[in-house]
Amino acid sequence: MVLERSESLTACQIMIGDEKVEQVSEFLYLGSLFTRDGKCDRDIERRVKAGNSVNGALLSIMSSKNVSSKARLAIIQGHQHIYGSESWVWQKKHESKINAVQMRASRRSVQYRVCAAVCV
Repeated sequence: MVLERSESLTACQIMIGDEKVEQVSEFLYLGSLFTRDGKCDRDIERRVKAGNSVNGALLSIMSSKNVSSKARLAIIQGHQHIYGSESWVWQKKHESKINAVQMRASRRSVQYRVCAAVCV
């Protein structure tokens, strides 16, 4: 893959032995998505979707009255360490998406409902 600013595609001929290496427009390496244009938009979108999926999977645990608030807090803190959003290279336009995932998880940990707060 060649990182480019323009839309044109630079052909790259890399051979290992007698085998030609396939040229791709994006690839996943150590959990990060690298694209031909060098931007991180698709990677952040993918990670936000993954965070939302985890939030959905944890919904039954986070809404259970049998789980202590200390345990919920540990889950939320662990969740942030898994995705490591504080170490991503992101722009201002990504901030609201990242914060929304974290706030959604935090609200669930304290069983806060937005509708209940707004409708009262």
